[in-house]
Amino acid sequence: MLYNTLHNRWLRLVVAVVGELIAALGINLFIVPLGLYSGGTLGVCQLIRTLLQTYLHLDFGRYDIAGVLYFLSNIPILIVAYKVLGRGLAIRTIVCTVSYSLFYSLIPVPATLIVDDYLTACLLGGILTGVGCGIVLTCGCSSGGLDVVGLCLSKRGSAFTVGRFSLTFNAFLY
Repeated sequence: MLYNTLHNRWLRLVVAVVGELIAALGINLFIVPLGLYSGGTLGVCQLIRTLLQTYLHLDFGRYDIAGVLYFLSNIPILIVAYKVLGRGLAIRTIVCTVSYSLFYSLIPVPATLIVDDYLTACLLGGILTGVGCGIVLTCGCSSGGLDVVGLCLSKRGSAFTVGRFSLTFNAFLY
């Protein structure tokens, strides 16, 4: 079954969207309720969300506006990806980015903590998010954000690889 799934482009896309759901569940159920942040483009969006809540006193209820900000921040990245990386990867990335943004925005953040221990919650959130992102990458898709920027930089002959760019960006973010 897995062999057939990985060789059918439509099934790969469906499985990638399920991976995005798993990643969004990991972040919204375990990481966000503790007041912690993710890395990369989503981490920047979470930081902007917190600044909007703190300084402009905007209340978004139990839903997270960072998903909408994530989608908006990915629009210019996806335009560049379409030009640099080609139509196929860009379209798969657009589908995954839209689904991730929707899942992240629509999955309510629990009012009470599911797990009280920070380390356990971080491990569970990290495992779910890692499994979800791994599924997406295994299916030949991308969640957008820094992965796409890193791919564009490495394709243009920059000294940055995807991993090196992500680590450098996140070091400055934190």
